[in-house]
Amino acid sequence: MKKLVDFPCKHENAVGFSEGIINKTALPFPASYSNYESLVTLAMAVKEEKNFPFCILPFCHTVEAEAMGGKIILGDGRIGPRTKEYAFTSIEDLMETAPIDFSKGRIHQVLRACSLLKERGEKVALQICGPYSILNCLLDISIFFKTWRKEPLLIEDVFAFISNNLLRYFQVACAAGVDIISYADPAGSVKILGPRYAEMTARLFTVPFLKKAKEITNSKALIQLCPKTTLILRGLDLAEFADIAIPEKISYAEAALNVIGKTNIIGQACLQEDSLFLSNGNIKAIRLR
Repeated sequence: MKKLVDFPCKHENAVGFSEGIINKTALPFPASYSNYESLVTLAMAVKEEKNFPFCILPFCHTVEAEAMGGKIILGDGRIGPRTKEYAFTSIEDLMETAPIDFSKGRIHQVLRACSLLKERGEKVALQICGPYSILNCLLDISIFFKTWRKEPLLIEDVFAFISNNLLRYFQVACAAGVDIISYADPAGSVKILGPRYAEMTARLFTVPFLKKAKEITNSKALIQLCPKTTLILRGLDLAEFADIAIPEKISYAEAALNVIGKTNIIGQACLQEDSLFLSNGNIKAIRLR
């Protein structure tokens, strides 16, 4: 029996840096969001402040959308990057967008920062957004759903366009040495989409996408699913948990690093939940059906 529930995330609205990090790094904003060396400095500062075992990049959910033509205000450090205005007025206009060029723009700077962190011996987690978080930055999302009702095949094309761009992002992230790719779509939760569209998205986009993504990351990086996505997949019986042995009494973040190469996907908890410790000697791998 299907049962879709939402995961109560306490990090989804967390944007910007603490006053301590802003003062400690003394970096200029908004310029620092677009400079790989500044991103490295910020990532190291966040790692130290939160006592994480890895560095996390980037610091917003707008990088992919910006690379697809989105109009983004980068912010002053205290308030993170956000949408300035919609770049497109129709799905047809959006579909004329060129594929992401990973050799330029802020997305390129993020990848350079990942590579530099790896050169310095750091473990790196890269956050990549799903389709609704991207679309929300590009156009009025009501246009998307109106089009879905009238022209469902066009929406399949949109999903394919986003999937192809993100799969390429996974490839270049692995080439940059990223250890963990954290996949999340805060704007695509059950609470926002409702059960019907959450299920349609899971079947049409999420499962096919993740099956291709895990072939890319296999033995190179670990995919960490946002628990919101995990609950949707498990609620629809599209995925199941399987125990993977880990050392006892370590944090979830440390456990994630421990199972790289042992499984492809995890996602029972938030990667940024630094207070969660696993005491039973197991972490849950996710197996897609």
